[in-house]
Amino acid sequence: MGKVSKRKQELLEVSDICINCENHLALDQRFCPNCGGKRMYNRITWRNLFEDFVDRFLNIENAFLRTFLSLFRRPEDVIGGYMKGMRKKYLPAFSYFAVALTVAGIYAFVIKHWFMEDMIQAQTSFYDGSATAEFQKSFISKWMSMLMENQSIVYFAMIPVLALISKIVFWNYKKYNLVEHFVIYLYGYSHIALITTIFGLFVIWNQTLVQIYGMISPLVTIAYMAYVLKKLFKLDSGALVLKTGLFFLIGGVITVLFFIVVAVAGYFMAKSGALNDTEFFKLIKEQAEAQKAAKALKDSISGDTIRETIKVIRDSI
Repeated sequence: MGKVSKRKQELLEVSDICINCENHLALDQRFCPNCGGKRMYNRITWRNLFEDFVDRFLNIENAFLRTFLSLFRRPEDVIGGYMKGMRKKYLPAFSYFAVALTVAGIYAFVIKHWFMEDMIQAQTSFYDGSATAEFQKSFISKWMSMLMENQSIVYFAMIPVLALISKIVFWNYKKYNLVEHFVIYLYGYSHIALITTIFGLFVIWNQTLVQIYGMISPLVTIAYMAYVLKKLFKLDSGALVLKTGLFFLIGGVITVLFFIVVAVAGYFMAKSGALNDTEFFKLIKEQAEAQKAAKALKDSISGDTIRETIKVIRDSI
């Protein structure tokens, strides 16, 4: 009786209305003919929850896993297919971007709560124990904290910039418009960011590996995006090298212009006193004061040494 009672408690009430779209269902229909939703007969258990996870994320027929694998082997099928209206076979561009953001959020959470000091140490280990090192440590700490808190904004902001540069680089290719270039990087950048973030989670426990990873991951990102563009535009080796060089040239010009604008704006804001209460301005002032104090100490030590030397010489005479 106990087993029968328990079994009854695990059953859901069978309805003739689809829970997903409210379409009428016959009692013997396991799937809704209107939306394709599966009729559930049992309450959620750990077993069927795990089965649902496996079915959604690890099943070879699953859109995410198919998209993930195809972006390695046939990125032109995924990206080109989306541009042509394919929405079922592969995960849509913004959905894939959302997955990458989720993994990046997990990475940021782990770093912020358990490995922030290690990451800062890995970034500043090549400085000595001077005031400069303390300034660099403080600056990188605040910079990384801000980056972790606004990672999703940084991720999304990169994509239109890359799309614009790409459109300029491929100005003589009329195959894709600016919006389609945006889609290229929405998929490509999300995919390589997903890969490098996952690998980053495996190396954060070791400072040496973090430093190596920091040098390798940008190269891997460049190589993968070059591979995607080669596939989409059917570039030969010479054209690929030329377009990659042009991409860096335009990207460099845009970066320089950006820093010039920021520097000019910062100069006028600092002159007006608008930056006095900002963390960055405080760090710059602290660094200047630390360098001034260090120089004064050095001059003082040098002066005392010279005076002592002169005194010894006089006494000896």
